[in-house]
Amino acid sequence: MYLILRCPGCRAFSYVDRFQKWKLCPACGHAFEVAKVPAYLEVGDYHDAEHIIRQMEKHLHTHKKKDFTPEEAAELRHHYAEWFRKKCN
Repeated sequence: MYLILRCPGCRAFSYVDRFQKWKLCPACGHAFEVAKVPAYLEVGDYHDAEHIIRQMEKHLHTHKKKDFTPEEAAELRHHYAEWFRKKCN
């Protein structure tokens, strides 16, 4: 399982193994403690994480937003859960 989160330094999305304690941001090099950064989503594998991150960045860029609202984050989790259920069936 992987967590999708955002660097507190540059706000770039990335993912980490859910048991990882520290993350070095690939965009800016900022090292941060994973437990202190809110996770947007927990996904099954890194391929899904990479795809979802691209979609999240595209959505924010298209809508000229800096971040997701709590409602949008909840909707994102809901859509991922539905997709995952369909994928497993």
